[in-house]
Amino acid sequence: MFQNFILLFSLATMLGAATNVQRSGKYEVTLREPEGGLSAQEEMQIEFRVVDTSRVDPVMGAAGVIRARIEGVVEMPAMAGMPKVVEIAHPEGVPGEYGLHPMFAHGGEFKLTLKIAPPAGQAFEVSFPLQVGDARSATKATIKPYRLEVVSSPKNPKAGEPADLTIRVIRDATKEPITAFDLTHEHPLHLIVVRADLGVFAHLHPALGENGVFRVKHVFPTGGEYHLFADAAPRAAGSQVLMAALKVNGKSEAKFDLSKADRGTKRQVQGVVVDLDAPAIEPVKKSVTLRTSVRDAQGNPVTNLEPYLGAMGHFILIHEDGVTMVHSHPDERGAGPDFGKDGVVPFLSRFPKPGLYRGWAQFQRAGTVITADFILEAGGPAK
Repeated sequence: MFQNFILLFSLATMLGAATNVQRSGKYEVTLREPEGGLSAQEEMQIEFRVVDTSRVDPVMGAAGVIRARIEGVVEMPAMAGMPKVVEIAHPEGVPGEYGLHPMFAHGGEFKLTLKIAPPAGQAFEVSFPLQVGDARSATKATIKPYRLEVVSSPKNPKAGEPADLTIRVIRDATKEPITAFDLTHEHPLHLIVVRADLGVFAHLHPALGENGVFRVKHVFPTGGEYHLFADAAPRAAGSQVLMAALKVNGKSEAKFDLSKADRGTKRQVQGVVVDLDAPAIEPVKKSVTLRTSVRDAQGNPVTNLEPYLGAMGHFILIHEDGVTMVHSHPDERGAGPDFGKDGVVPFLSRFPKPGLYRGWAQFQRAGTVITADFILEAGGPAK
């Protein structure tokens, strides 16, 4: 009886954090998120309990389903092109208890689908909405399963001269490079190169070779410190955004002053005009839509935008701190086959902290990539 009491107390304590309950036939699944909620850019633990409501003990309640094979799939419905997290759940110490360890690239609204195959009986699925917060402050303890390693040849690259970059995504626990990746918008890795003051920008796609090694040749236009962001998806782990710094020798130019930069919402570039309709971004840590429209020199909507990297556009935004990156994709909710054909592309964005951001909106027309840059200011913290 005492052991039963301890077990019931343990279950009651764990279930106290339940966020949602779903049923399918005789089965009931209770989801529990970690205390403090889910956060981006660190490994999370999500636990859930699966019980058979047709087998009820008068003391213990519904029987836990043991030895089930459970696949968890995490996706972001508003960004269908993002790679999914796919993980086989592991059993916990209590019968019917299971766990997953996903990592979210950024905050926002996600969906978890559990595909459950009991040892006896028919397989079923249940889904739960997940609200993921933005990355926590670096002063708080976080578990980051991956890191980025960038090696240059020559070791000290010089402005204006080609540098061969060798890039690896390292699993921190084993110190071994990841060798298998899911495609993220047609490529296994997107490399965003910015000078630390955000005065220089490049979007590259290194080639994946043997043993998980990416290589790309790049010419840095000026000297200074550069921040290299890798947006990659280790197989079944979902998108990860990792950063490494690189010092480039050679002549520097005057520091780009973000606070004094042109904050206009209209850019004339490469024969077109790109307009940005951005709402007041306040509070932060909340998804907003940045509406862009592309017109020709006569003011007519550009009707021949082409998919660029598997989407009708990309919007890279980096905070004034030089280390916080937001990779926004088109808001595809309810999109039809003519999405973007009127020159209008809405981007679903989320600003994790207040301050100034420099953003680069990219589109493709007649095989040519169009890049328009904007300065945005995000307001106070969410209440």
